[in-house]
Amino acid sequence: MNFVENHTISSPSFADVKYDNGGIWSKPFPRSQQRYLHGFIFFVDWFETVLTAKETAHQAATMAVDLVRDWEELHPKPSDVEPMAYHDETTAQRLLNLMSLQIRVRIIDPDLDKQVLEPLISSTADLLARDDFHSAGNNHGMFQDLALLYWSILSASDGGDRPETYFNIAMLRLRAYFSECFTEDGVHVENTPTYHLMVSRQVANVQRIASIANHADAAFYAQLISRAERYATHALMPDGIYPPVSDTQQIPVNRAGMHRVFTSPEFAYASSAGAHGRPPQERWLVLPESGYAVYRDQWGHVGATYAFFSAAYNADYHKHSDDLSFFLRSKEIDLLSESGPFSYDYKDPFSRYAYSQYAHNSLVVDGASLPRTDDKKDQVTLELVEERSDGFVVVGKNARYEDVVHQRTVSVTDGSEVPSFDLEDSVSSSTEHQYELLWNLGTEVQVTLHGQGFELFHENKKVMDLMFSATVPTSISLHEGVEKPKPLGWRFPKFGEAVPAKVVVVKFSGTNVKIATKIRLSDFNYTDRNLSLPASGWSRHDGPIPLNYLFSQGSSQAGRKRLVVIFTAIHNPGDFTYNYKSTVDDVDISALYILDDFGDQGAYYHSDHRSTDIFDAVQSLIKQVVRDNGLDTADVVTAGSSKGGTAALIHGFALPAGRVVVGAPQTRIGTFVAGPHPNMLLFMAGGEGEEDIAHLDGIVDRYARHAEDATRVSILVGANDHHLPRHVQPLVDGMSIERAVPPSVTVLADLSHADIGSVFRFFLRANLEQWVAESPEEALPYILTADQSKGSIRIKVYAPDGAQLAYRLFKASDIIRRRSYSARQVVIFDDLSPGKYRVRIFRTDGDPSQATAFTTRWINLT
Repeated sequence: MNFVENHTISSPSFADVKYDNGGIWSKPFPRSQQRYLHGFIFFVDWFETVLTAKETAHQAATMAVDLVRDWEELHPKPSDVEPMAYHDETTAQRLLNLMSLQIRVRIIDPDLDKQVLEPLISSTADLLARDDFHSAGNNHGMFQDLALLYWSILSASDGGDRPETYFNIAMLRLRAYFSECFTEDGVHVENTPTYHLMVSRQVANVQRIASIANHADAAFYAQLISRAERYATHALMPDGIYPPVSDTQQIPVNRAGMHRVFTSPEFAYASSAGAHGRPPQERWLVLPESGYAVYRDQWGHVGATYAFFSAAYNADYHKHSDDLSFFLRSKEIDLLSESGPFSYDYKDPFSRYAYSQYAHNSLVVDGASLPRTDDKKDQVTLELVEERSDGFVVVGKNARYEDVVHQRTVSVTDGSEVPSFDLEDSVSSSTEHQYELLWNLGTEVQVTLHGQGFELFHENKKVMDLMFSATVPTSISLHEGVEKPKPLGWRFPKFGEAVPAKVVVVKFSGTNVKIATKIRLSDFNYTDRNLSLPASGWSRHDGPIPLNYLFSQGSSQAGRKRLVVIFTAIHNPGDFTYNYKSTVDDVDISALYILDDFGDQGAYYHSDHRSTDIFDAVQSLIKQVVRDNGLDTADVVTAGSSKGGTAALIHGFALPAGRVVVGAPQTRIGTFVAGPHPNMLLFMAGGEGEEDIAHLDGIVDRYARHAEDATRVSILVGANDHHLPRHVQPLVDGMSIERAVPPSVTVLADLSHADIGSVFRFFLRANLEQWVAESPEEALPYILTADQSKGSIRIKVYAPDGAQLAYRLFKASDIIRRRSYSARQVVIFDDLSPGKYRVRIFRTDGDPSQATAFTTRWINLT
């Protein structure tokens, strides 16, 4: 109706265009839009509307024929000037639509047909019958032959030999094409499920024609359609849509009318998302010759888990550089996704991106994608290694690179509730290269990045995580909607539509590298610590090695003048969080918490296969926070216990910080982790031998040798803790030789390493209080409480054996109670009036003239 009233051609895929008296034929529209116009595909919208409505039929028929006449006058023969006018498949589409138009026009005005349509239809059939115009070996030629076949059938009653001749030509060509365009598995070679379905539809149409005509090829087509149905069924996602692999446009099969291509109840079940038919007996399909492995954990549930692995290069047509790409969907959400096609305009940057490896979950070498096609089809293979009752293992191989071979092993295991996926990427080359391993994510998920993996969330609920381990140092980064210098992080829901989408890029280099990846949908690799929630306050420090961190600013000016950086101890694998936050929250001080979420249990904030990029990133973040808050590194105290204490020493020495407050640190890292944490030894040092242990053992010493005297070090450790003789004492001995002021060590009796955290929090808080007050004094751990009902104050001090303690209770600035030196570590002051109190504690280890002292925080009695 828009054309009848406004001379405008409308389309669901393109913007409206004015006919402009035929001017549209010469305008530089994109290739897909030119195909739409020169193929007269827009007439499809006319057939059941303006050409059938009594009030518009004659006018519409006249306008349609005039339009065709205009086109023919402008394009009397094939020309290089406007190649789409006689493009191979476009010409076929034009004949199909002209024949459909002819059927309507003959009824309305036979003369219009005879004057314009019939001659052009006949000459177009002659053109399609010519061998020199025929496109053999692809679906463009198939459409040419189908158009010729349908013309021969519709023209059979007109007499003459041409219809029968062209019928035989079309059937001969179609048999040749269909014999070659499907693999032995029954998969169409043009690399795209929707094209498989579309071509299968044409096979079914030809089969019906052959059957009616008693043609000798009828049995061939029946067998072919049966083989093609298996892949068509399994490739469908649980929602009845094909995944966005290669040139697949995601249209529901039911809504597209394609569900009638195959007649089995299994295909009906898959295409209707379980509404009709019956489920297939098998839940996965591995086709090594065709290069596909497809898995689902259940049939008939739209939220089922579905995976699609492609190691397929069966033809150049509709081929993307998607070799060894892995797609994953679960609970109706695309998790690991692909961009989908943007257009057939190869000059468009988005189209080139969609074809490139960057738009797929693949491996890029030296920053340049493999070409879309080349002469290396045989270099992409798939092998079925194992098939079990609970899953399978396949290996895809891509040797299309110049000097690199990429192998990806995919192991799928059915779980009690959800499946698990384990991948191993093996990259080998004769010389060192730079690599990017890409994970394109669905548009509906949010991501939390970690050092060697990431978590995915949907509506604040965790739905997947991925953790990898490599044999070389790696870095990980997140990108979204990048346009320059080249596109990265995009999704194309339909042709011509671009939506920003997140992509995780893992970078590494080397010659022979292995990366093992664990993908989990439950029993996750990472403990969910709510880092993704906006209210959590967590931030991301971008750089070569990004970091997750939490920063809080002191509430007063005095608190904002000091900064504490807290480093975390070792937790269970995959559990990355902060330590001592509630303790630090009790002190008015700015605080920075950095996650050591590298490897599966941390890297002491330092090493990845001996690369110190992690250390450099942590130093960079601390210094940025220091600068942003108008501070100096001398205003910083680094703190932590156990592994966190080790990191506090390393980074405190390197800054240099004003103070370092630690509990039971490991100063011989390699010796410590070699026993209980070989995974950390392997990640940090790159090996598990004696030389690797020695390398890690030397880390703290290397930084300690360059530590400045201005950095005061306070260490808390238990007398029963093996860290005292093995780690703390060697550090103290070494630093005592090289420093004017050796570390201060507080050794507490009956304190094991397992108990260090329970006391260190008091040690940390007490010393942070002194630091904020700009007091040079070192504090012992203490607990100060008030019993409001009794009007009493109780203080417990954790002091070393042999220490003598004296106490002074202050109310405002007045001393109101005293306790003389004794070994007493618990003191109660009774019968106090309401007010504000604090205690000053004096300590001596035998010589009162060498006494030290510190003052507690204030406490109120009401």
